[in-house]
Amino acid sequence: MNSPLLKQRRVRRWHRAIALITSVQLLLWTASGVYFAFIDIDYVRGHQFKTAPEPMEFATSSFLLNPVQATHVTLLQRRPTELIVGLHTTHGTEWRDSAGELLQPLTREEALVLGAARTVMAPDSAEWVAQNVVGSEYRGAPLPLWKLWESGDTSRVAYLDAMSGEVVSVRHNAWRWWDFLWSLHIMSYTDRDTIGTWLLKFFSVLALMTAVLGLWLFALTTRKGGYQ
Repeated sequence: MNSPLLKQRRVRRWHRAIALITSVQLLLWTASGVYFAFIDIDYVRGHQFKTAPEPMEFATSSFLLNPVQATHVTLLQRRPTELIVGLHTTHGTEWRDSAGELLQPLTREEALVLGAARTVMAPDSAEWVAQNVVGSEYRGAPLPLWKLWESGDTSRVAYLDAMSGEVVSVRHNAWRWWDFLWSLHIMSYTDRDTIGTWLLKFFSVLALMTAVLGLWLFALTTRKGGYQ
């Protein structure tokens, strides 16, 4: 048995062994990548379920605020006749009314009314959300929130900022599939957001080795005129 043939068989065994380990994850990477490539990300994010607010006039002279420290401010209409201001700092956002007083959270009934006005939904159920849960649908959104949904269609959920009244996100099945496949793609199964887990690094190296060994094996077999 000549040395090139022995090397070819050894590379083939290495390639087969490593490919066997990485095959399932490679399939998951490919399947999730196909989903990401063919579905519109704006549809996934649920923008089509939100309604555009009506333009209105803002009279800044009506605000009576003492000097405050903030990186920037936001003026919003919360209720139909209520203008509020958001003071944004490095520590978070503080919402005040036109008299400079701290806002109270929206009630359940107010949240349902605003949810119906600012989405295409007709929510009739609400849940108070004040605690961040790892891997939740609302992760990254400011708390507290009102979780709103229609009792006849629980697959679509709106999350409304309990202080500002803004609809921060609408979650539906397409987003849930995206989130699930994303967790498989980046191999972050708990919080679904961590890039660079040790699993991802390990399988990335194995996938690279699979490709390199495959090219090496192709070069060896081509040089010898095919498999011996």
